[in-house]
Amino acid sequence: MIQAAPGKAFRKGLSLMEIVEMFPDEETAVKWFEVNRWGRDRMPKTCPLCGCSGRITRNGKRKTSPYWCGSCRRNFSVRTGTVMSRSRLPLRKWAIAMHLWATSLKGVSSMRLHRDLGITQKSAWFMTHRLREAWT
Repeated sequence: MIQAAPGKAFRKGLSLMEIVEMFPDEETAVKWFEVNRWGRDRMPKTCPLCGCSGRITRNGKRKTSPYWCGSCRRNFSVRTGTVMSRSRLPLRKWAIAMHLWATSLKGVSSMRLHRDLGITQKSAWFMTHRLREAWT
């Protein structure tokens, strides 16, 4: 006899509390995004602006754009070229919103993000539209 797959109640995943504990501060979220985008060494292999590789250095003085490309002579960060670019929201809130978005069966409303993340409804609306753009 064929056995049925487990239902919704048996899905394994991270709870909201585990996600919040996974990102206790902004620095942890930045490190997590850097490792997932560029690998374990956390140095970008290529510039997201011009595509060159090899002439990338870390500039510790700039907090918002800590990397410098010697070819195009521009600063960039882990946000550059992603749905998070030109957003002033912390990466920690982006990570939690992505988790809520990915684990929800019917999507997440901007009002729910507004309440759960403690941001304005306008910012939550911005996030939902960016996340929808990324998933299409």
